[in-house]
Amino acid sequence: MKKRTLLLRKLHLRKKAESGAEEWIEQIPYIALTAIVIIAIFLLVNYYVNLSINVRDLEFEVVIARILYSPNSIMQTDPISGIVNPGVVEWSNFTDQVLDNSIRYSSERHVSAKLELYDADKKLLKTAYLNRVWYERLEPLAYSNMAGAGSAQIYPKILPIVFRINDVNQPGYLRIQVIIPKT
Repeated sequence: MKKRTLLLRKLHLRKKAESGAEEWIEQIPYIALTAIVIIAIFLLVNYYVNLSINVRDLEFEVVIARILYSPNSIMQTDPISGIVNPGVVEWSNFTDQVLDNSIRYSSERHVSAKLELYDADKKLLKTAYLNRVWYERLEPLAYSNMAGAGSAQIYPKILPIVFRINDVNQPGYLRIQVIIPKT
């Protein structure tokens, strides 16, 4: 009888051990499915979250808008109402000083631009700079297409405009080259 009791106890213990292993084996598909779901969520989040956004094109458009629509800039402004005429360049305002005073930045190394005024025959009439010092420093780097934090990128744009000399409007073109330093 003692032998039988010991044998039953051993079988009972063996059943408990086997049932624990069976439970773990049954859980393997659930663990694998959970791991696959976690990896899929991680990959989807990384695919749709973009942490490197290039804002240089937007910065270029903002500079163009500031040049074209800023009061007391190169564009003709009505002295009574203060309305800016965005397509009419005032000849006397087309200078470096007017551009530098109309668009101010807090840091010295900022966006710079070269504005060239052409007549209807595409003959260069006048040139003005926004931040001339930095434009001349960064222009060779911008044309060389060098990469890195010290270089720059150039963005050109040509706009049809009217320029006003002594209250006489004449057709022409405004060529703007904006240099944005890479940081």
